[in-house]
Amino acid sequence: MSIGHVTMPAGPHKGDVFLVELPGVGGHVQAGRRPAVVVQADRYARSGTVMVCPMTTVPPPDDHARPHRVAVARAESSLDRDGWVKADQIMTLPAPMLQGPIARLAPAAIDRLDTALRFVLDL
Repeated sequence: MSIGHVTMPAGPHKGDVFLVELPGVGGHVQAGRRPAVVVQADRYARSGTVMVCPMTTVPPPDDHARPHRVAVARAESSLDRDGWVKADQIMTLPAPMLQGPIARLAPAAIDRLDTALRFVLDL
């Protein structure tokens, strides 16, 4: 390793988007195969578990701003359509459940997600 060079740990990184098969637990919790964004710090990239927030393509049901829903334009993710990250549905999954990565959020989208997570967690 050279001076000033930091090697990122292997594994998923904050802002990476993976496909996951989420179990159906009922209620309004996302289920089925869908993209999910890694929200844990990179220092945990080698952990056996990964904290993610699921994404949806279904827009919020009204025009009111929802601080726990983060809009992500496809240009900010390289996914095939616009979507929303559901910051109120943080999940910890076994790392082998993640398929990909399939995309990565742009820094501005990660910043908005951080703001939403602070709101949800009252930090």
